[in-house]
Amino acid sequence: ANILMNRTRSRLIRYLIAHGPASCSRVAAALNISASTVRRHLTLLCEAGIIVPGTGTYSARPDDVKRELDDPAASFDQRAATSG
Repeated sequence: ANILMNRTRSRLIRYLIAHGPASCSRVAAALNISASTVRRHLTLLCEAGIIVPGTGTYSARPDDVKRELDDPAASFDQRAATSG
């Protein structure tokens, strides 16, 4: 499954893109989500290379987010072209 196909992770990424680097607690407070939930999702996003950890903050990598979003769309487009 695509890592971005989760509402919480999508919200975290959108927040970081819009507001720049932020701490886990700042993101949690802004999105009204528990810090442990934010930390768990940020860890997954870091492992995927979409979020970059800094010194006490996390930042989004918009180019990598776009690539992740484009990959499933390209796969779908290929299947549609071959079945049509």
